Amino acid sequence: MEKKSEHQFNQYLNSVTDDQLVQFYNDVEWTPFPVLVIKEYQRRFKPKNKNEITKKLQKQTRLAKIKSKQLHSIAKKSSSIISQSISSKGKKISKSIQDSTDNMSLKRTLAILEKLAELKEKKIITNQEFQIKKKEILKRI
Repeated sequence: MEKKSEHQFNQYLNSVTDDQLVQFYNDVEWTPFPVLVIKEYQRRFKPKNKNEITKKLQKQTRLAKIKSKQLHSIAKKSSSIISQSISSKGKKISKSIQDSTDNMSLKRTLAILEKLAELKEKKIITNQEFQIKKKEILKRI
């Protein structure tokens, strides 16, 4: 069963002039359905030398393989670049989150030290107890 686009292209090929068809045939790699162009060329001109068409198909096959490899290489490079970009952005976001967490942790630590200083000033804890707790807290930073 033909796809609608193939059918439409076949109809179009039937309407082109011989000169246009020869041009399509010569540039078959750029046509949307190269096999259809070759078939129409065969139908219309009934070439006696079938070898010519076989060589044309083989050439187009080689070109298609080369282009496929090139596209594969481009896709692979693009994928690598995108992956690196995502990884880099992820690291930046992670660092940003870590920095803000560190800032919050630092603020909490400072608040605790201020409370300890108040307790020391009010003589609720001794200077020695304050120094011991302060060292413990500062070791966590």
